[in-house]
Amino acid sequence: MSNGRRLRGPIVSGPSEKANFEASGRTLAAVPGDSTLIVVMSVTVLVTLVCFVIIVVVARRAAPLQKARRQAMAAMCAQRGLVPSGANLGRDFSMLPSIERTGLTNAFSSPDGRLAAADLIRSEGKSAAFFSVLSFTVPGVNMPMVSVDPRNMFTGAVVGGAPTLELESDEFDRRFVVRAKDRRSGMMLLDPGMMQWLLDCDHVSFVMIGDRVLASVNRATEPSHNPSEPVEFELLFKFYDGFLARVPAILPSEYPAVQSPR
Repeated sequence: MSNGRRLRGPIVSGPSEKANFEASGRTLAAVPGDSTLIVVMSVTVLVTLVCFVIIVVVARRAAPLQKARRQAMAAMCAQRGLVPSGANLGRDFSMLPSIERTGLTNAFSSPDGRLAAADLIRSEGKSAAFFSVLSFTVPGVNMPMVSVDPRNMFTGAVVGGAPTLELESDEFDRRFVVRAKDRRSGMMLLDPGMMQWLLDCDHVSFVMIGDRVLASVNRATEPSHNPSEPVEFELLFKFYDGFLARVPAILPSEYPAVQSPR
């Protein structure tokens, strides 16, 4: 019995053998971890390749639509004497912050810069918003800031900025949010004739500062939106024609343009 007990020694009999055993255990335990890492890396590479292929396919499919849109815009703008103007974005769209002007594409303007049109891609966090914009001059006036936006969950949630202005039209107040730095100027600009015109040009937003107006249409909200057909500019040019025709006659005398020093 005693011999039997002596033959049953410990599984690990010394420090060096214990170290070898633990080292072997660590090596064996590491194998599943290495396999998992290889699988994760393979999946990551595969997903990256798939995403790259999708981006390439989408880009190739979008290219003809973008070309068709630019050609249609060029034809529409040419009827109003507008020519490609990518080099004059700072002049034509001075009301946009410089960082937003980097999102302008398909830009056209008149030689004097009084009328300009472009597409605008605005970054909104992880997504992007697509607009069509029209910038134009209203001769003879120098207005404090007035803005009009179709009422929705975004315009209703704006905090800060110019105070909101309620007009004497329940329908207009229900459909639009008006902000004005100076209440009196906002009331003068948005007389009954101008309010009715804005109601007729639904989906158009605008801001006016000095003698300049920046009008825009969110292309995602336009029911008839088609990437290759710039129907938004038909609406914007219609808005432009009607806006200039309906500027109240009293504005140039009440808010006259700043005279250039001689």
